[in-house]
Amino acid sequence: MHNVDRRAVRAPLDGAGARDVVFRRDEAGRAVAAGVVIGHDVRLGNNVTLYPQVELGDRVVVMDGAVLGRVPLSNRTTTRPVASTFAPLVVGPESIVGCNAVIYTGVTIGAGVLVADLASIREGCRIGDGVVIGRGVMLLYDCEVRAHARIQDQVHLVGNIVVEEHAFIGMGVVTTNDNDVYSQRFGLSAPIYRAPVIRRGAVVAAGATILPGIEIGVGAMVAAGSVVTRDVPAWSVVAGTPARHMRDIDPELRAKVEAIIGA
Repeated sequence: MHNVDRRAVRAPLDGAGARDVVFRRDEAGRAVAAGVVIGHDVRLGNNVTLYPQVELGDRVVVMDGAVLGRVPLSNRTTTRPVASTFAPLVVGPESIVGCNAVIYTGVTIGAGVLVADLASIREGCRIGDGVVIGRGVMLLYDCEVRAHARIQDQVHLVGNIVVEEHAFIGMGVVTTNDNDVYSQRFGLSAPIYRAPVIRRGAVVAAGATILPGIEIGVGAMVAAGSVVTRDVPAWSVVAGTPARHMRDIDPELRAKVEAIIGA
């Protein structure tokens, strides 16, 4: 199903390392660049594009219209420098990439991961085993999402964020990493980015906003719609705008969760 050796085409790209990529395209519109490694029993949907240095593990499924291994391109007005060069993109065995998802070059995805339709994962991200990335999720550059975390639909994870094991991030959560955008956008101050950290077993409910540099502690819970402006202690519940301490997690429930995620 993944044999794509019918005719050669060139990618309309312009960037160091990205010029003149040659694909082999088949009758289903699947385009695979030279050097791509495809494991055993891989299934590729219609119009899938695999750029250089993509490696798909055994029994990976890539659905219609997905793009894997694209390089970032800049219009030269972005604050953060962007390197338009290819690096290995590895998708672990038995992972699924949904329709029209876009995964950039230099990403590592573990085994048994689900990346749902329309998700976008930027360069340098690291995704652990068993992670769920929901529909329309945006992971910016160099995110780390560790094993068995769940990221629900329409979440925005900012660059350099760390989401630890078994964390749960609800629909529409927004994270930020820049407290000085007012001057940085004009080049009046040096960029300083401080991404949040979501510790293992924590829950951030739907529609919450996490400000730069915030740590959500182990097993903590952030209520829906909260705006988190300060660190949240482990095993506590916060709510409101700005978020304030409401209570602690019930000790009996905490013991059960700790047995799963580790103390």
